[in-house]
Amino acid sequence: SCSSRHFMAIGLVYDGHAQHFPPASARATHIETPERVSVIYRALGKARLLDRLTRVAPREATRAEAEAVHTAEHLDALEALADAEPSLRGAWRGGAGGGWSLGRDMFHDAQTACAARRAAGGVVALTEGVLRGEISSGFALVRPPGHHACEDRMAGFCFLNSVAVAARAALSPRGGLRRVLVVDWDVHHGDGTQAIFEEDPAVLFFSLHRFGRGFFPGTGAASCVGGGAAAGRTVNVPFRREGMGDAEYLAAFDALLLPIARALPSSSSPPRAHPRLARDWAESRREPSTRSSSSSRPASTRREAT
Repeated sequence: SCSSRHFMAIGLVYDGHAQHFPPASARATHIETPERVSVIYRALGKARLLDRLTRVAPREATRAEAEAVHTAEHLDALEALADAEPSLRGAWRGGAGGGWSLGRDMFHDAQTACAARRAAGGVVALTEGVLRGEISSGFALVRPPGHHACEDRMAGFCFLNSVAVAARAALSPRGGLRRVLVVDWDVHHGDGTQAIFEEDPAVLFFSLHRFGRGFFPGTGAASCVGGGAAAGRTVNVPFRREGMGDAEYLAAFDALLLPIARALPSSSSPPRAHPRLARDWAESRREPSTRSSSSSRPASTRREAT
C-alpha cells in the first residue's frame, strides 16, 4: 500500500566529500567554499530534519549525460583541470579564440572536475528518484553550482549546469517526460540555463533575479522570452531594486509562474498564452509599485516586481 510516509518522502543529496577548494591565498575570502553547503547540512541536523529526509546517494554524471547539455570541447577542458596547476581564473569559453580569460572568479584544483560531475550526477539521481516514485521531491545540496555554465562556457563558479543536465535526463527516452519547468530564484540570473534552453520548447525557464546597474551577469531582461519554437518559454522577472521579499516573490509565483505553467500544453507545440503574458510583462516592467502583491492579476505582479 502507499503510506503517507512514502507519499511525502523528500529526498536529500549531500556530497560531504566534494573537495573542491580555492587556492590557499583566497581560501579565507572566497565565497564558494565547502562551508557553503556544510553549514546548510548542519542547520538541517540542528532543526532535526535529517532523519525525516530520504538520503539519495550522489554519483558522477556520465559523459553522455553531460554531452546532452555541453559541448565535447567544454567537457575536455573540464577534464584537463585535473592535471592543471590550481589557480584563480576568469571564465572559460569554447570555440575559436576561446580558452580561459584573466580574472579571479573561478578557481580549480585536481578535484574540480570530479566535484562538478558529482554535483550534476547528484541532481540527476534525485530527479530519477522522483521519476521512479521513490520520493515526491528532493533537495540537492551540492557544489560547485551550475546555473552560469553554458553549453560551451564555464563561469560564475559554475563548471557543469547541473539543473540542465538533470532536465535533459528527465526528457530523455529513459526519463520519459515531455516537458520540464525550471524555476531559478537565485539573486543572479541563470544565464547559462537560459542560453541552453532558450530554443527548446520542452523546457519552460522561469527566473527571478536582481537586474540592472551592472549587476552580474548583466542578463535576464524581461524582454528575453526565448526564440524559435520556444518563443515565450523563457520568463524573466528582473527585480530592479534591492529588498524584494516574500510578498514580491509570492506575487510573481501566483500571478505569472503558475498561470503560465498551467497554460503550457502537454505537447511540444508552441504555447499560446505564455508569449502574450511574457510580452505583457516586458512592456510593463518599468511601472511603479502601486498595488498589493496579494492580487492574482499579472498586471499587479508586474508593478510589484519592477
